[in-house]
Amino acid sequence: MPGRTSRRLPSEPREEMGPWLPRAESPRGRSRSKAPLRRRSREGGQGGQSQHQPLITAPAARERTTASSPRHSRAKVADTQTDAGLAEPGQRKPLVDVLTFLPGAEGPPQAPPMDFSNYRATVRASKASWKCPPYHFPSRAGGWERAVPPAPGSRCSAGAGGRCGALLACLVLVLPVSEANFLSKQHASQVLVRKRRANSMFEETKKGNLERECIEELCNKEEAREIFENDPETDYFYPKYLGCLGSFRAGLFTAARQSTDAYPDLRSCVTAIPDQCSPLPCNEDGYKSCKDGRATFTCICKPGWQGDKCEYDINECKDPANVNGGCSQICDNTPGSYRCSCKSGFLMLLNKKDCKDVDECSVMPDICGTAVCKNIPGDFECECAEGYKYNPVLKSCEDVDECSENMCAQLCVNYPGGYSCYCDGKKGFKLAQDHKSCEAVPVCLPLNLDKNYELLHLAEQFVGVVLYLKFRLPEITRFSAEFDFRTYDSAGVILYAESLDRSAWFLIALRDGKIEIQFKNEFTTKITTGGKVINDGQWNMVSVEELEHSISVKIAKEAVMNINKPESLFMPTNGFLETKVYFAGLPRKAENTLIRPINPRLDGCIRGWNLMDQGASGIKEIIQEKQNKHCLVTVEKGSYYPGSGVAQFSIDYSNISNAEDWQVNASLNIRPSAGTGVMFALVSGNTVPFALSLVDSASEKLQDILVSVENMVMFRIEAVSLCSSQQFHLELRVNRNNLELFTPLEKGVTSSENLKKQLAILDKAMKGTVTTYLGGLPDIPFSATPVNAFYNGCMEVNINGVQLDLDEAVSKHNDIRAHSCPSVLKNTEKS
Repeated sequence: MPGRTSRRLPSEPREEMGPWLPRAESPRGRSRSKAPLRRRSREGGQGGQSQHQPLITAPAARERTTASSPRHSRAKVADTQTDAGLAEPGQRKPLVDVLTFLPGAEGPPQAPPMDFSNYRATVRASKASWKCPPYHFPSRAGGWERAVPPAPGSRCSAGAGGRCGALLACLVLVLPVSEANFLSKQHASQVLVRKRRANSMFEETKKGNLERECIEELCNKEEAREIFENDPETDYFYPKYLGCLGSFRAGLFTAARQSTDAYPDLRSCVTAIPDQCSPLPCNEDGYKSCKDGRATFTCICKPGWQGDKCEYDINECKDPANVNGGCSQICDNTPGSYRCSCKSGFLMLLNKKDCKDVDECSVMPDICGTAVCKNIPGDFECECAEGYKYNPVLKSCEDVDECSENMCAQLCVNYPGGYSCYCDGKKGFKLAQDHKSCEAVPVCLPLNLDKNYELLHLAEQFVGVVLYLKFRLPEITRFSAEFDFRTYDSAGVILYAESLDRSAWFLIALRDGKIEIQFKNEFTTKITTGGKVINDGQWNMVSVEELEHSISVKIAKEAVMNINKPESLFMPTNGFLETKVYFAGLPRKAENTLIRPINPRLDGCIRGWNLMDQGASGIKEIIQEKQNKHCLVTVEKGSYYPGSGVAQFSIDYSNISNAEDWQVNASLNIRPSAGTGVMFALVSGNTVPFALSLVDSASEKLQDILVSVENMVMFRIEAVSLCSSQQFHLELRVNRNNLELFTPLEKGVTSSENLKKQLAILDKAMKGTVTTYLGGLPDIPFSATPVNAFYNGCMEVNINGVQLDLDEAVSKHNDIRAHSCPSVLKNTEKS
């Protein structure tokens, strides 16, 4: 063609290169060599050789425009290709760049004109008779690579030069027809040829152009360097350029089939390479704009984003310069921003940062029902009284059964709004300071409880005799008894003797502290009281001896009485004097035979006895076997409650002048040995209408005095030190309207509204039947009273002006000593 020159690649002959893609000749007398491009078909021939049809470049659907970038004068072309690269029949379109027939041994086949509507099928049908020559293509390194040449003897080999020349001549004749219409089917081997957009005269004198160099034609890396004029952009561009070629020019009419979603054609693919911002490298959520650079890019981030690609969200909630993002409560970080929120029960203010508490109790007054609503920051509470819990379903307060939770160590009693723990005081336990657990009642004042087995305790049994002896002696024997005696008791039986048939009997007793003698036989009956008072707690030797015509009574070997008798006290039987002797008590039915009745119970001790002139033979052995028959070595005046029993009395508290009124005036002299126990109580059935008790305070040396009605404490005097060798005097005055308690430290008088309610309960009980108990309570439920432990210590009680004698009690525990109390153990006294 005129004005066009072609260059061969170095060291490659012209005839081996195959067809070239033609390009415009440089008016400067030189041309840029371009690598040949061999378009291989997808179907291989025999022996590794490919069969080819003429290469056809499809015309564009519309005329394309060329635009240059501001920096590189890049040609930006909008190009749309059809799937086959050809227009529909009958439409006028620009011709393609080149119409090339591959050379063959016998020239191109004489095929009928091609119907472009079925062009692909036509091409496939003619491939079998054509062979493809070798061609060169650009490599990824920037040079050119040569394809495998055709095998010798092929239709496009050197031997077929004549036919190839004829084919080229036909091509030259077809090129000028650039604006022609499509031919008929008989001339299907010809296609329209399109004008080059970037090629023009004097193109070699112009600056490198992307459209001209690398889209209209193929460029190597050096030519790409001329376009970008720097290495970084060239190194970035060229590998991607080769990738575009691989996608859109890998084979015949494969552009549409190999195009991706991002780029529909080669021009779009290549044009986008130099733009570092295409495809977008920045994070779409965080970038504001992308700035293109030389082989680089700059992402401009939106507020709240950071990073080279704006990929990192800034956590404003953790900004030390703005603590918690300025939020008063909750700061929630969001992509590129943040927001403040409030906790439940708060409202956001207009500044969108501060929160205000919602007063639910004011907004919804009935939200708690019968309970009390209490507003708290962010919420509200429905409060119930202690011992109750709130039921959110019923909106009411319900009693809590604390006992179901095993709150107490021993006994738990639940009641509306609370509970109480109790310990078995009868077993020596008391409620601890935590009011839940139990602990042993401690001894606060140790006593001397030493005993001597040679001392016979006359008060071992409350009912019955302590010791029984039977003598069978010669008939000439006369009755005699000698012993040492100690007591604080004023009355009681010391010794009683009778014959086997009970026709004769003899009594030695104590009445009003003096010796009393009563006897009866078949001849006479007599009673005599005399001598000095011997119930002073000192040892006194008492001797009673039957003489021939009298009975002699001596105290400390001094005769105090001499009683006449006509005959012997006891008559012998069958040559023997058989006599039964009883100590401290009377045998059954004997009490009814006495000349003058007397309470047989006697609290005293005997030692050094000699009966019927037989000495102590056999008596010591009996005493040694039983500890309860032994007497304490040292005692004092008083009544001793060992903490293991009670004394029961039946007392009428009614006022003689007014049957509807009653009065309880109790006076107590106490010397407790333990700080917890019931001293005085009135019991009605299983209830305790009134009780006076001691309880240990927080300190071991202090005790509290409690006055209770049933299980409620009416009055309490705290911190009184009662565990001392000294006795303390307490006075209690109670009637239907008032209660007074006098202690060594203070006088307590109560007249509160609560007292009136409690006195009403007591008044109702006093109008019925009540039983008086000293030293503890009978077998009633633990919950009947706040204290149920036995009293331990010495105590004397006067009720309504009458001194209570435990010997006169309806019943009394055997361990309770009516008229003797152990002395305080030396060097261990607590005061």
